[in-house]
Amino acid sequence: MDQSEYESAKRMLSDPDIFVRANLAKRTDLRPELLYYLTDDISPEVRGALADNAALPWQADMKLAGDSSEDVRAGLAGKVRRVLPDLKPGEEDAARQRIMKTLEVLAKDTAARVRGVVAETLKDVADAPPELVRQLARDAELAVSGPVLQFSPLLTDEDLIEIVRGKFAAGASSAVARRAGVSERLSDAIVEADDIDAVATLLGNPSAQIREETLDLVIDRAPSRAAWHGPLVERPALSNKAALRIAAFVAEAFAQRLQARPDLDPATKEAVASEVRKRIAEAGGGDSGGPARKRTVADPDWAAGGGGGGEGETVGDKVKRLRRERKLDDAAIVAAAQAGEKLFVKLALAELAAIRADAVDKILTARSAKGVIAVCWKAKLALPTAVAVQQRTLSLPPKSVLSQAKWDGWPMTEEELKWQLEFFGA
Repeated sequence: MDQSEYESAKRMLSDPDIFVRANLAKRTDLRPELLYYLTDDISPEVRGALADNAALPWQADMKLAGDSSEDVRAGLAGKVRRVLPDLKPGEEDAARQRIMKTLEVLAKDTAARVRGVVAETLKDVADAPPELVRQLARDAELAVSGPVLQFSPLLTDEDLIEIVRGKFAAGASSAVARRAGVSERLSDAIVEADDIDAVATLLGNPSAQIREETLDLVIDRAPSRAAWHGPLVERPALSNKAALRIAAFVAEAFAQRLQARPDLDPATKEAVASEVRKRIAEAGGGDSGGPARKRTVADPDWAAGGGGGGEGETVGDKVKRLRRERKLDDAAIVAAAQAGEKLFVKLALAELAAIRADAVDKILTARSAKGVIAVCWKAKLALPTAVAVQQRTLSLPPKSVLSQAKWDGWPMTEEELKWQLEFFGA
């Protein structure tokens, strides 16, 4: 930049037009002192544009980390997240050290939105400051603690066990249970804590190592905990003894899936088949010659396209038909939730939110109140519908149901809602 350009830019610093100053704040060719001057600009829009500028000197970054505007601080955190992986070898050590100092400031921000960006930045960084990662892991907001609890290689089993046993963010134990390669010791702690959502998540994690004695304890508790039945049936390396115990209490459709497992020996498969036949007979159908068992859209075996009503309509077909008829709405989902029709609720939410059914299934299996709120928000449903799904489909106790609107008619901010969807792969 020559002297004339410098003088021109200097005059623009005090231009009354915010648009002019914001464009100036975006420039990467300005001298550092001009960029630093804009950190005191009266307009948060100008300071926000400045925070996003990769050419901003580190001293200015540190100043903006304490800016009065949450949007400016969040924008700065987002820039740091983008810049960190792109550091060149020659500048890596010094620049990385400066970035970490900036992140340490932002990690103490009063806004969960800002801390959440820091957590996303550091969740899989192997050389991040360990104390900073531990601080984020203990945050009271799952949007902050969740990413590092699930992914950070810096958290030891001791750190994670403390969190599982303590009173931290709701859903923290489930985030721990999603980690790749959960150790037997950590699995023991999750089961011992007896968090229904976390144990369901652990069982559904194929890389989690679970001792046979620990799995026996889960099976002891499982008959009254429907959220565990599906993950138990699908659990890898299930022993024949465990399979027989599970067959005694899971729904008929789950028992049939159990029978189809290739890793069970012939005797166990026959024993499970016998249990299925007994269930059908007790229900008044199949081998007994009596009337067929009445099925509802909640039956899990309908998901594969089995019968669905008098005209052979499957649950999925019904959902799509109601969507075409413009009848797939709040009333339909509330009615299905009250009737216990979990499969219909799952497929309807997936259809309306335009997300995969398996992502909704993860939310329902984890009995995540925040996850349900996020899906209903994306599906453009009303909060009372989300409350009904929490109460009837998830069977949450009253104290766990999210029903108080705090932001735009919802219990969470847009950033938190989007994070929940991303967290469950929606």
